[in-house]
Amino acid sequence: MVLPLSAERTKKIVDRITKRTLIPKITLHGLRHTHCTILLHQGMNVKVISERLGNTPDMIYKVYGHVLKEMETESVALFSNSLQLVGARTRAIQ
Repeated sequence: MVLPLSAERTKKIVDRITKRTLIPKITLHGLRHTHCTILLHQGMNVKVISERLGNTPDMIYKVYGHVLKEMETESVALFSNSLQLVGARTRAIQ
């Protein structure tokens, strides 16, 4: 039977890993935030992320809205560049 780790035990494990590696020291909350941000940037579905973190999709949108807004801006530029590659004329607003 596998028992869940306590928050304190998990913190000690993360602290030990950061001391032994070149990974900067990070809190468990910071690690959770980083995990979510990376998944969003990789295009993971918000519902999947929310289930993984034990939150609602609405909470993910509220807390990580700035990340999603950045991605929207990037998507406009990416789409505009793609159109230019195929020779289409565009006046996409960024």
